[in-house]
Amino acid sequence: MRTLITLALFFSFSLANGQNLEMTDIRRDFKIGHKDKDLCQRYLKELEEHANSSVERGYEAAYHMFMANHTGNPFKKMSYFKSGRKMLEEAIQSDQNSVELRYIRLCIQYYIPSYLGYKGNVEEDKRYLTENLYKLRDDSVKDLIYNYLKGAKMYSDEELKLLGR
Repeated sequence: MRTLITLALFFSFSLANGQNLEMTDIRRDFKIGHKDKDLCQRYLKELEEHANSSVERGYEAAYHMFMANHTGNPFKKMSYFKSGRKMLEEAIQSDQNSVELRYIRLCIQYYIPSYLGYKGNVEEDKRYLTENLYKLRDDSVKDLIYNYLKGAKMYSDEELKLLGR
């Protein structure tokens, strides 16, 4: 009986663990999701199935938009983009003070073509990150965001000093 209970507990723990997202990888690979179709599809599937937090939903939205790069059908491209945009804005609306969500939106808006009409928050998000990145408690996420933004050349040297404090 004791062995049966132990096996049942182990099995339930394994199932619960299998449903956790590996956010470290998802965050790290965010910068290449628009280039790598297989990686994008894999993360999108995981996020669609398991995203619970606003940040997880923000990455789901981003990978959804990245899928527009991985299809040739112009209607699907626009559909991926529009639904991802809506999802990201809803995530930000539910958690307006999330540094990570603002980072996701900044990166997307900074790099997408202007004809898509989704560039309206670039300066606002840059400023928000400058004023709030240092407040993030997770140093690994803070470093990842800072290093990406530093390499992306979105910020002047003076702005980077403030961003990296």
